[in-house]
Amino acid sequence: MPEGSELSDLVKEVQPAARRPMARISFAFIYPDRRGKNVMRQVGAVHSTRLGEDDSKTLKQLNFQTGDFLSVAIY
Repeated sequence: MPEGSELSDLVKEVQPAARRPMARISFAFIYPDRRGKNVMRQVGAVHSTRLGEDDSKTLKQLNFQTGDFLSVAIY
């Protein structure tokens, strides 16, 4: 199992909609910029039933920092 899929697996455990065959889970970081205004940066999207290039990404590789928010959208 790719190490980056751990987060999407956790989402699937608690949200049945994420387990649908055609479901996509999109991730974004929300953090304050230098002026203190919140910025949202898309960091990846995974599919519930097939592997893609974003499945192997880790929070560390994407420079996630303590205090950042993680936005998760299921569609």
